[in-house]
Order: sequence, then structure tokens, then C-alpha cells
Amino acid sequence: MPDRSCSKLLRALLPLLAATGCDGCPSSRPYTPYTLGSAAPSGSPPSLSGVSPGAASADAEADAGAPDAGAPRFAVVPSVPAPEGGKRWPLERGAVAAAPTGRTFETGLLVDADGDGARDLVAWARSPDGLRGELLLAPAAQPQALRTLAALPGDLDAQGCTPRVGLSQIGPSALAFDFAPQCGGAHRGANGAGATRWIAVIRLPGSAAGAGAAPELALELRLRAPPPEEALSASLEVADRDADGRDDLLVSVGLSGALHPFPAPAGAAAEVRAPLVFLDRPAGLSRDAAQPGETLRALAASLLRDARGKSTAPAVAASAVRLRRLYAALCADAAGGAGAGSGRDAARAGEALVWTGAGPVRCGEPGLAAAIDHAEAVAASTRGAPIAAFAALDRGGAEARTKEEGKLLAKLAPPATATAVYRTAAAPQPTRTGAFGPLAFEASGALLVRTAQGVVRVDPATSTESATDVPPWPAAVHAGPAELVAVERRCDAPTLLALFRSSPDAVGEMEVPLPLLRGDGPRARPERCTGTERLPFAPLAASERGFDIALGAALISIDLRAAAPAASALSFPLTTPAPQGAARSPDGATLAIPAAGGLLVATAGGAARLWSGADLAQATACAPANGGARVACVVGAAAVMFEAK
Repeated sequence: MPDRSCSKLLRALLPLLAATGCDGCPSSRPYTPYTLGSAAPSGSPPSLSGVSPGAASADAEADAGAPDAGAPRFAVVPSVPAPEGGKRWPLERGAVAAAPTGRTFETGLLVDADGDGARDLVAWARSPDGLRGELLLAPAAQPQALRTLAALPGDLDAQGCTPRVGLSQIGPSALAFDFAPQCGGAHRGANGAGATRWIAVIRLPGSAAGAGAAPELALELRLRAPPPEEALSASLEVADRDADGRDDLLVSVGLSGALHPFPAPAGAAAEVRAPLVFLDRPAGLSRDAAQPGETLRALAASLLRDARGKSTAPAVAASAVRLRRLYAALCADAAGGAGAGSGRDAARAGEALVWTGAGPVRCGEPGLAAAIDHAEAVAASTRGAPIAAFAALDRGGAEARTKEEGKLLAKLAPPATATAVYRTAAAPQPTRTGAFGPLAFEASGALLVRTAQGVVRVDPATSTESATDVPPWPAAVHAGPAELVAVERRCDAPTLLALFRSSPDAVGEMEVPLPLLRGDGPRARPERCTGTERLPFAPLAASERGFDIALGAALISIDLRAAAPAASALSFPLTTPAPQGAARSPDGATLAIPAAGGLLVATAGGAARLWSGADLAQATACAPANGGARVACVVGAAAVMFEAK
């Protein structure tokens, strides 16, 4: 196959699509893909096809795994607007089909839908508001005997939206109808998504079924709109993929764009796709259970290959985000997806955006999320970013870590056994999670402990504790008048959110989306979303500019200087000064953050080490000394100093 200048991530899809059927068989005949985008169609009625009738792009042919570039293509037949105001539709030989009471025809096709040799009318008949309607068949022999082929489901919430519809014949025996509500901001859901799109595929009986055989609804698809920064598309293609003489259906789902505040993709890597394959059986369409899981695994494997290359590793993190998003959009059993839902609208319960007539799509790929995490960790290691590698491996929790991932962790940060060398008599002042802690080292190596009565200095050389006139540092994390309050994981938000108050007297809290997906963070990925969860985080810096924080080993900067606060990934080493009580050394060059089942102690220009043992499992609010040779943490009602070997 010639190189189409697409990324390895997208090229990995092509052989998988070719493998889903008998594309090498001489009887296999591909047809023009029929593309459904999530953007508002243009024109009235809108065309659903991304190509002109009878034409097919080279990329679409490649995506379909077409075995024979010279094979004849079916010319997609688009519908036409209804004549005579939609009340009556003239048929052949002087016959006329009348719209039902309370309905008007909007768009339709003249096609032999019942195999009797005469062209029948298949038309969309809608209510005055366009938000209800049916796809009707008016047989040429009895045009008054209207038959409903498919009715718009009554539970589709499109109130306040402008409906756009399209109807086309996409193969010799298949029609596709698309109902696409176009919704403004006032009618978007809590997570920014618009109303659900509904696609119906109608199977025509063909001549073998005999004259008068009825067309039937072969497949329903629902595509819930993603957040506005992303776009969901689907191309429908009919082809005899298993050489049984029947045209099967391939639905290739693509996701492009990027959630805010992830960087927008560019070039060929801007879209990632995976197929749903439906094989035509005498009893109806049957989904091939191998897809989309097989393709998703191939895409993850492609990520891992890119992760090992110096030139390709920098792009892996962004590609990994898009692949995670496609996985969540397609698969109801994806971690953090719609696994808790059931029934017709299960996809609404979580991130899953695609639903078929048989229910949500179950991909059966429990290891896929871990494979994507692993590829991202390898890429971070390749580009010399061990903390970013830890953040990737930390998503699934230490319990689910594979032996290979354990080896990678040991390479990035060799394990070290921590030993408690001193336990203070002074009791650190209790602080909430996410506040500046009560411990801070001085440049001399002495430890300061903020207590309820004042600040106590611990001299490690003499093991003495003494009161000081050092003013207690604040626990609250302030950037000017703004205060960082919490980091939340919510079911109605695709990313983690930082919450802050703009001033002490502000009413309510402001939200800043973080460049971490909802399943990310310092805890194991939840199997299902169950409300709002506040996540532990460690403040690293605060200034008039904003906040630097760590969620596990993920380092994030929140910039408050712009009119709309924005967050971005933060590189190590940090350049901001280290305030007292932060999880940093006095010179700011060393971090001590919980990660990967231990305490990650990393120093700029030096080696990172993963400390474990002693009382570190119960330790909180840790602070390192310059150079990282010693770390102090709160354990129970005391401060404990640790060293590691």
C-alpha cells in the first residue's frame, strides 16, 4: 500500500480493517463510504455523504481495506426535497403518495424497495417542529398504504435544536437515514455535549426475496455529540466482507479535535478511527465481536512502537489522549465509561457516545487502558521525562501493574528502602489535603515543624527541638487573592477540574479543566463513575501567576493571568520558587510526591528513586531536604524524618 503520509497511529488501522472480512475474495465488492460528521450539515436537506455520488477518496478506500481498486463502486444516491410543499409526492405512472395527517414529507427517494420491479417512495415525514417523524414506505402498487420503516425514538431529546435530516441509498440493498439535531450552547448537556444523533439503516429485500417482500430496519445507531472541542464522525460502507453473497456493513467511527486544555492535534494524527462491523445474516445484522477491540489493540501497539523512537516519542502523549477518548466514546465497558448504564440510553450515563440497536457496545478489552498507559510511559522514558512516565503508569494503580511495567519503573527510579531516623515530639498542625503542609526543611538541613503553638526547629545533628521566631506559613494555597480549593473528578466532566475562589469573599467556586482525563489521577481508574470525588493533590508553588500542583506524579500548572484561567502540563525541574510547606526542597530542585506505590523522590540533574518501607505507607504532607537525601513526612501525630538506601 502506498504511503499516504498519515501517522503510524492511523496506518495501523488499515490492515485491521482489511482483516475483518474476506476482502481478498474475488466476489467482495466495496462501495462508496457514506460519511456522517458531527458538524452541522450544510444545505437543505443536508448531504450525509462525504464524497460526491459515485466518487471515493483514496483514504476512504484504504480505510475500508479495499482489495481491488478497480472494482466497480456503487454510486451513492442522495434523497431529493419533497415537491408540492411536502403534502403529496407524485410517483411513476400517475400514482401519488399523500403525507399522513399532521405530517409533511421533507425528503425522499424513489427506489424499488419491495423487489417488485417498480420504484417505490421512501420518504421522511416530519411533524411541524421537525422533532418527530417517521421514515415511510409508499409502495408503487398501493401508494396510499403507507408503511412505517422506522420511527424517530420518542426519548431522543432534541427540544430547542434545529433538526437536519438526510436520506441516501448507500448500496444495492441498503438505505441510510440520519437525524442530526443541531443544538446551540443553551441546549447542550452538562458536559457540553449536544443532543443525540440517530441513524437508521434500512435493508431492502432484493429480487431473491420475491416481489412484495418488505424492507426492514436493519440497524439503529445513536451518536451522542462529544464536547464542542471534539468532533465525532462515522462512515458507513457496504461490502460482502465474508464472501457469502450478502452485503455486510462497516461503520468506521472517527474522533478528532482535542478537549480543552489539551493541545489541538495537527496533520494526519488529528483523527483516530476504529470500526464496528456488522455481518449480514438471514436473521439480520450481527456485530462482529472482534471489532473495534482488534483495531484498538493495534492502535495501542502502534503507539508503543512510536514510543520507542526518539523522533516519534514526543507526539505519543497527545495521540494517547485521543485513543483513550475514542475508546471511551466507543466502548461502554471502558474504564470510566458507561459500564454502569443499561437499556436504550445507557450511553448517556457516562462517556460512551455510540449505541447500537442491541445496546451499548461492549469491546471486551480490559487491558487496553493499561496498554495505552504503558506506551505513554515508554515515550516519556525515551524523551528523558521519568516523572511523566511515573504519572502514566500510576493511572491504573500499583495492584494492576505488569511485570514489564515494574521493570520500567525500576529502570526509571530504582527502589530504595526508607528508614525512620527521627520522630518528633512536636505535633504538626493538622491540615486538609491539598493545603501547604506543616513541614519544611531549611537550607541548612534543619526541619521546621508548624504546630498549633508556633514553629519548632528540629536539628538533625543533635536531635534537639526548639521553638523559633519563624512565622508560621499559611496552609491555604493562595495566588494573589485567589485560593485553590480542590481537585474534583465528576461524572459530567470529561477532564479533572481544579476549583478555586477568586477572592476570600467570592460566592461559589470557579472551575479550570486540567489536562488529565477523568480516569486519570493519583488513584486507580474507577470501573464506573459514581458522582463527585475530590482527589488528593500536593501544592508545589503559588504566586501571582497561578498554581503549580502534583496529582500523583502528574505535574500541572494553572495560569490565572489570562481572562480565562488555563491549565497545562508542567515539566520537571520546576522554575518557580518553592514555598514552605510544599512537596519541594528549599532550593526547589527536589520533589517528594506519592507515586507508583511509594514516594517518588526526584532531584533535577540527579537520579530519581522510589522510596518504600518504614511508615511511608501512612505518611502524608512529605517535604524533601536539598539533594533528596532526607525526607520528612507527617505520620500520625508526629513528624518523621526518613533516609533511604
